[in-house]
Amino acid sequence: MAIYNDDDPRRTPAEVAAEASVEHTGKGVLNTVKGGIRQAWGKITGNRRHEFGGKVDELKGRAQVGLGKFEAKEAKFEARNDRDLSNDDTLR
Repeated sequence: MAIYNDDDPRRTPAEVAAEASVEHTGKGVLNTVKGGIRQAWGKITGNRRHEFGGKVDELKGRAQVGLGKFEAKEAKFEARNDRDLSNDDTLR
């Protein structure tokens, strides 16, 4: 669910990282909850496949939340160090 058009050249790296952070964190929380529910359903029904699948979903969600937190830190760093590179003469 992109809020902005990905081809828009006016987006800064900080905006891209911030949007990715929100997306990954949200999906991660949902996958963590989904995994917990699936594990509980597997225990209730005695289905080991659902228990294992739930654990996988939960771990996937935790990884996504961690990635989202990392991208949030990256967005803060990019916003703090955001500068116009078109006038940069370092590589000339």
